[in-house]
Amino acid sequence: MRKARLSGVEMLTIKHQRASNGLEHEEEIKQLDDEIKDLSESNSQVEADMIKLRTQITTMETNLKSIEEENKVIEQQNESLLHELANLSHSLINSLANVQLPHMKPLEKELPLRNNSCLQMHQQESLGDQNFDAYVTTLTDIYTNQDQYQSAENKALLENIKQAVQGIQV
Repeated sequence: MRKARLSGVEMLTIKHQRASNGLEHEEEIKQLDDEIKDLSESNSQVEADMIKLRTQITTMETNLKSIEEENKVIEQQNESLLHELANLSHSLINSLANVQLPHMKPLEKELPLRNNSCLQMHQQESLGDQNFDAYVTTLTDIYTNQDQYQSAENKALLENIKQAVQGIQV
């Protein structure tokens, strides 16, 4: 192929066009490089945030599992304590079945009082689950207000109660 002959002016014009095109491309490349750098930094930050979130999620899941296990243990302890309370209630009912407390209302037919002592109580059906709370409330009142129960009969009643519950182990 033949070489084209260009004048010096034409050569300078072509060089100048190439240089100006090169500068424009360099600026575009520089802008693209800056954008790539910004995106890389942004991606790095997002990745770091994701790692932190994953760590937090893992920690939260571990804590949740730990709390669930603790709750199971607490539930088992509660069941055990409720069972023990039921056993103690039955033991108390059995021990105090023959000890009549004052001021307890009968569940069925009320019979007249034998004498006017404050510790004489109405004839009642035997102590059981249905009247246990009332019995315990009355028993608590007797022990809390012992100064009101100073007669010989009352002291004997308190002694009977102490002896009846003495064998119950808590």
